[in-house]
Amino acid sequence: MTTSPSNVRRAIYLSLLMVTIASTAAVATKLASSQASTEAIVTVQYLICLLLCLPITLRPGLHNLRTRKAGLHLFRGAVGVLGFYLFYAALDNIPMVDAMLLRQSAPLTVPLVVWAWSQERITASSWLPLIIGFIGVGVILRPSAEGLSWWHAGGFLSALCLAISMVATHKLAPTEPASRILFYYFVLSLACVAPFSIGDFSGLDWQIWLAMLYVGVAIYFTLRLYTLAYSLAPAHHIAPINYFAVVLGGFWGWLIWGQVPDAWSLLGSALVIAGGLLTVYLARQRHASVR
Repeated sequence: MTTSPSNVRRAIYLSLLMVTIASTAAVATKLASSQASTEAIVTVQYLICLLLCLPITLRPGLHNLRTRKAGLHLFRGAVGVLGFYLFYAALDNIPMVDAMLLRQSAPLTVPLVVWAWSQERITASSWLPLIIGFIGVGVILRPSAEGLSWWHAGGFLSALCLAISMVATHKLAPTEPASRILFYYFVLSLACVAPFSIGDFSGLDWQIWLAMLYVGVAIYFTLRLYTLAYSLAPAHHIAPINYFAVVLGGFWGWLIWGQVPDAWSLLGSALVIAGGLLTVYLARQRHASVR
């Protein structure tokens, strides 16, 4: 089926808005982490998302909650909350541009996740962008005589969790509507993290509360925009927009915290983005040949 140019343009605009909102959520998270624990931030995030999701999910009636894939929903929720936890912890300890770049490397790991999950063969043409991208990740991780930068490693593991979540969502999509997928994701993620945040909310300034509430609202609308954008156009048309998040991460990091990326971060970023764009280009070529 041919995608109309108008739908592609709408999808690009929605993706730009999504990436911009997501970058501001990362800023609010880093600001909130000056007082609040990562567990508290993630708990508030998922609680706000759940409350915003309820009206849409329950509009068709309670029967919309019935599912035969509770196990896969639970797995996706646990992996998703672990990914956000690792990303927020990385944001609090490394430059924002590094954390954003490592998070955006998730598409590079999707072929490996699919291979491990479904034993689908990785095509020969897919190996070149994978190798380029992973060299870039290795540069950003900064292995040295003193060892690995563990906060950078945590940022990359958050990307791996995101890739697993993407594949799990793809497995759920044929039988589960988007509203149900999001509902169970928010409920199960909240159940996973909330017990660890008990006692972490006392003594927080109102600015910290405001930042955490904003994170929840921003993440919810980011997910809604993501779902809408990818329903309008194939991923290979709009996936490159995600790398704009790296530019925004560098801008916010410089503007607010005075963080200037070093040469290694710039080199690693260039390699990861090159690998990602080459992956998108090859997917577009395969899509064209199938058509």
